Amino acid sequence: MVTVADGAPGADSPRPDNSGIARVRRYLGHGPTTRPAIKVWLLTVLLASLAVAIFATSIRQIDRAAPPIDIPWPVIAVLFCLGELLDVQVHYRRETHAFSLSEFPTVIGLFFLEPTTYLVALIVGSAAALAIQSREHPLKLAFNLSDVALNGTIALAIFHAMADLTGPPGPGSWLAAFTATLVTSVVAAIAIAGAISLSGGAPQFQKLPEMLQFGGLVALANTSLALLAVSILWIHTEAIWLLVVPVATLFIAYRAYVSEREKHERLELLYESSRILQNSPALDSALLALLEHAREMFRAELAEIVLYPRRDPDGDALRTRTSRDGTSEVMAPISLARGDVVRQRIATDRRAFLHVPGPEWRPGTPAIRQAMTCPLNGERGLMGEMTIANRMTEATSFLGDDLRLLEMIANQAAAALENGQLEQSLAELSRLKEQLRHQAYHDSLTGLPNRALFTEQVDARIARAGGGSPLIPVVLFLDLDDFKVVNDTLGHAAGDRLLVSVAERLAGCIRAGDVAARLGGDEFAILLEDRSDLTRSIGVANRILDALQAPFPMQGKEMVVGGSIGIAVAREAEERAHDLLRKADMAMYTAKSAGKRRLAVFDPTVHASIVARHELSAELAGSIARAELAVHYQPIVDLATLRMTGVEALVRWHHPVRGLVPPDEFVRLAEENGTILELGRWVFVEACDQLVHWKHAGILREPISLAVNLSPIQLQQGGFIEDMEAILLRTGFDAENLIVEMTETAMFRDSESTIAK
Repeated sequence: MVTVADGAPGADSPRPDNSGIARVRRYLGHGPTTRPAIKVWLLTVLLASLAVAIFATSIRQIDRAAPPIDIPWPVIAVLFCLGELLDVQVHYRRETHAFSLSEFPTVIGLFFLEPTTYLVALIVGSAAALAIQSREHPLKLAFNLSDVALNGTIALAIFHAMADLTGPPGPGSWLAAFTATLVTSVVAAIAIAGAISLSGGAPQFQKLPEMLQFGGLVALANTSLALLAVSILWIHTEAIWLLVVPVATLFIAYRAYVSEREKHERLELLYESSRILQNSPALDSALLALLEHAREMFRAELAEIVLYPRRDPDGDALRTRTSRDGTSEVMAPISLARGDVVRQRIATDRRAFLHVPGPEWRPGTPAIRQAMTCPLNGERGLMGEMTIANRMTEATSFLGDDLRLLEMIANQAAAALENGQLEQSLAELSRLKEQLRHQAYHDSLTGLPNRALFTEQVDARIARAGGGSPLIPVVLFLDLDDFKVVNDTLGHAAGDRLLVSVAERLAGCIRAGDVAARLGGDEFAILLEDRSDLTRSIGVANRILDALQAPFPMQGKEMVVGGSIGIAVAREAEERAHDLLRKADMAMYTAKSAGKRRLAVFDPTVHASIVARHELSAELAGSIARAELAVHYQPIVDLATLRMTGVEALVRWHHPVRGLVPPDEFVRLAEENGTILELGRWVFVEACDQLVHWKHAGILREPISLAVNLSPIQLQQGGFIEDMEAILLRTGFDAENLIVEMTETAMFRDSESTIAK
């Protein structure tokens, strides 16, 4: 009888778990509650039901000649047990074809036992074989026994339908025996393939023709010897011992064939590995192709090679990996801890070994059920390790033969790595890695460190500060003044050249230990160390401001581009780079608001006022909707007649917490955050409505003028005139009595447009 298994049992198993009766012991998962197990339960019930149906409908007691000897059914049961235990395994590309000598007791039992007695011997002997091999899960035991029962009833039905048992065994009975064993071999192969596929193992139906061909040949050979034994027992019982030699010879021949086939396959696999290493043009592609081949060869989920750092023991290792889900990585740097167990064992033993690393083996590594790892030993020392992990089929594991084959492949890989100038390849990889790191951490235009590298450097300096040293980290934040004018007038190419020139002048103003970086746009930052009085930091900032005062030659012209600098000091160990940059940025805006081309040191009190200012600005945006604003009217009186000739509309903010907020505190905020347009329009509408209301109520006996302050931002709006006309039309206020007041700044921003409006 032939079975197919995917993988091999663990090294701690009492014997190989591929006997003919234990067909699916490793494919059914860990318990009966999983979805694959439910499917196998249904298949088991189906097999058992078919066995019962065939026995009840097709098997009957028939007239037969009494055999010359009476063989007790326990003897046949023992033969069934031995036939299942003494199996032969044929390995093909990491799959195992296992066949047993169970045809011997099958054929003898068909001729010498009654049907019911035969089934009892078959099931008892098979169950004993299962008990001897290992303790079975109920699902696995049920499937095996159901499969055995179905095969037994099919064999009985075919044999009794075709055989002539009224006399000694003849050609008709021989044909019936051959048919019974061949048919049961086919049924067993189909049932096994179905169980393996349903339980989550590798799909087996595409391999079914190979299984049937191999199983048929074995069944024919075993049945021929069994029929010879039946004839001898029927005619000359004492001569049965003459079959011991041919049966033993057949068994030994099977074993020899298996051994030679495995040697041949191992040579083929090694040749394929060697061909991959020789034909791949580059080191990285060769390692990846070799790992793909090894992973498929061992039917594993994961294969990887880790190359240890050659010069710096604490440096990064390089990992090349391929996995079953299609993901892969090539020469990815990883950090190996000093106490890495696998690396320590390899460095000590220099031999391949089986191990279970656990779910947290190394960063980025999936959970490992079982792995085999082999060192990559070269003539100049240990180069790294090669690991194959996780059989694809649940609950299978690697064996010693797999370990020896992995050692051969690893030796090939190590030799290829040395012959392929590993040192030069790794040096090139290191160079490329450094180049990529430089590109990732430096500004492509100026060559200065970028924000990411600058942030790392600041955090490192803050972490290193203290310890009795009087020096503290200081950040200078530089923003060029009116840089947008250069881009708008001369173009972005000229702006880029200006940024490069600024970077060169910055480099000339700092020491070797300082760090200058471009944060983006026209923003730069300098990291240095200074004492608490900031004498050196202020000196560096002044040198930078002076350097920027020198003209920059641009397209035949000379341009002077100033800058504003904010200075922030790391005074607390809990501070981080983004905190320091934010403080320096706020100090820079303080310098700009004070007149530009100057420096300012971050002041916590100024910071508090800025925070309060931002909070007030955010609250101002909703003040109109919350009805917190009010218009106060300041009378305009003719001193000669003491008659009121007009009023000036003045907006006031009744803050629910701060109380009355004067316009000097929030009008400028409104201009900064853009709410001035809504605010100015609301004041205009409210004032016009109020004066019209007073007129209709008789409070105003004669028309008076209304003066409304206008923001320069309002005046710059394209639809300003149309909006004013619409308000006057809606409110009914007389345009002749409207006085619009504006500052000189509004006039000079766009004098022609302002005059026209």
